[in-house]
Amino acid sequence: MKSVKYILISALSVLLVSSCGKMLDEIAPKGAISTEDLSDGDIALLSNGVMHQFEAIVSNLWFEGDFLAENFTGGPGFTIADPHSDTQSASSSTALSRWTYCYGKLQYANLLLDAAQGNTSVNAKKALATGHFFRAYIYFNLVTRYGGVPIIKTPTNLDNSVPRASEAEVWNFIREDLNAAETYMAGMAYEGYAYVSIEAIKTLDAKVDLWCGDYTNAISKADDVISSSAGFALTNTSASWAEMFIFGNKSSEVIFAPVNIRNTDYIRIYEKVNDTDGSFNYSADPAIYSGLFADVTEKSGDIRAVATFGDDKTRVIKFPNGQGGQYIKNEKPSESPLLVFRLADVYAIKAEAQWLGGSLNDAKATLKTWMDARYNSVDLSAVTTDEAFEAVLLDEYQREFFAEGRRWFDIKRLSIRRHGYVDANNYQSGNFTTWIKAIYPGQTGYAVDGWNDRHQLMYWPIPQAQRDQSYGALTQNPGYEQ
Repeated sequence: MKSVKYILISALSVLLVSSCGKMLDEIAPKGAISTEDLSDGDIALLSNGVMHQFEAIVSNLWFEGDFLAENFTGGPGFTIADPHSDTQSASSSTALSRWTYCYGKLQYANLLLDAAQGNTSVNAKKALATGHFFRAYIYFNLVTRYGGVPIIKTPTNLDNSVPRASEAEVWNFIREDLNAAETYMAGMAYEGYAYVSIEAIKTLDAKVDLWCGDYTNAISKADDVISSSAGFALTNTSASWAEMFIFGNKSSEVIFAPVNIRNTDYIRIYEKVNDTDGSFNYSADPAIYSGLFADVTEKSGDIRAVATFGDDKTRVIKFPNGQGGQYIKNEKPSESPLLVFRLADVYAIKAEAQWLGGSLNDAKATLKTWMDARYNSVDLSAVTTDEAFEAVLLDEYQREFFAEGRRWFDIKRLSIRRHGYVDANNYQSGNFTTWIKAIYPGQTGYAVDGWNDRHQLMYWPIPQAQRDQSYGALTQNPGYEQ
């Protein structure tokens, strides 16, 4: 028996095609019909509507990794006092808002899976692949923040009495979803970056393998994407690299990027770092602005520099706002795609997996292929130790993915996988402080008193408001007990 019997079909085609972001905000609205009576066309439209919920969660989480990694200072009209202050306690508003937002959007993934279940049409298979992929993406974001969390498989309001699964169980659930998504997509050709595809599924799956230390499978899946018949290819000019972030782009690098075309509820990433009114939340930290793209021994002539930072030392022009002072023209900035995965992600996953798997030379070769497309000159001959490779790799992540919410998570993953801090109980603050200082010479934010390194890097607290409603089902992460 389906757990959710009704979804909105009244005016469905009009609202979904016109991309109304609030269309599915009510799980069981009035004037609805049974999910069992949906036509094949209805399922396709419902899948389209759920993709807009995917866009919403991508944009909601977009800058978090940069904010927590202290990549930003306050933009014009804004200040940032302590980026970590709101995730250090169980009553944290950020920890609560991210939890409720992810679980709120989870309902749409589960609703789509419920609606398409048992239908064998091509549209239904695509819908099922989309639902499983979306759910896996949500849980990936949950587990990398909180560790073990409740696993909810049905499209009902979250029952707070569901206990936390272990972190390992959550990772396994993500893999199960990705395996199911790949099964439903089997035999389907790549349709373009606006759609869930085998390549997008394998990219996320490879990233999951990387987080879990399954380096052989991470490499294999990365190779599958690199050699895909979709014809992905790295670009090697500033203009072609910048093109990935603009409306209507034809970039050969983009694997998956919801198109963000809507009539209302516009998602404007640029507003946080490059707004048109002169007031915006974040600017690049001055040290990063002045030094991120500097020539160093291993590399020179970074093509990404001119397309990332504006001349006024405040704007991140990576997301062009359609006004003056941008590196590249953007015809419809409010409809710029939301880049979830691109080819650089795949090369990064492969290089890191090869290195952590014990093949430094193979990792250097993979990294150099990626870097050759980004610099005028690359020489990794002097990179002969794990420490040297780690420094180059992390610098490359920062250059490529700056202002895309990656930094904090890259640091956390490497602290777990290479430095052995498997969980919060085993974390050694002093050792990590030494390591973090080596990565960020001159940047003291990570070592100052007042930031509990263990808590902030390894796990967020389980929101106390959720625990209060759970009848004791939701346990707390170590160090946050009240």
